[in-house]
Amino acid sequence: MYSDYEESFYYNKPSSVSSGIVGEAVGLGLGLGVGLISTIMSGLLFLIARIDILSSSLLGLLFFLLTYRYEWNMPVYITGIIAIFTVSMMLQHIIKVFRVIYGLFTCVAISLLVSAFIGCSSEANMYKGMAICFSVTAVWTIISWKCIINK
Repeated sequence: MYSDYEESFYYNKPSSVSSGIVGEAVGLGLGLGVGLISTIMSGLLFLIARIDILSSSLLGLLFFLLTYRYEWNMPVYITGIIAIFTVSMMLQHIIKVFRVIYGLFTCVAISLLVSAFIGCSSEANMYKGMAICFSVTAVWTIISWKCIINK
C-alpha cells in the first residue's frame, strides 16, 4: 500500500518525548547562562556606582597579591582583607584627603589591570589605553563621590 519511503516517514519518526527533553535542557542551559551573565553585570554595575567599595576591594586584592607567596592560612587572608576593607572605607568617608588618595590609587590600579588583561600590540597603544582608563576612572570617581555625598 505505502512505499518504503512513506512508511519510514510516518512510522520511523523520533518520539516527541526526546525532543521535549532536549528543548528543556537547552532552555535550562540558556536560562542559567543568562542568569550568570546578568549576575556578573549587576555586580560590576554596583561597583561602578560605589567607587568607595571598589577602591577598598582593590586595596584588599593588592594585599592578597603581595602576600600570597608566603602561603599563610586562609583565615589570615580573610581577616586581613576584612580589616583593610573596613579601615579604608572608614578613612574614605571620614577624611577627604583619603578620598583623593584612594581615588588616585583606584585610577592607577584600574589602568594597570586593564592594560594587563587586554594586551596591546605596541607600547604606544598600551600607554594610550592606560591614559584613557586613568582619565575615565578619574571622572567616574569624581561623579561617584558627588553622588555618595549628596545622598
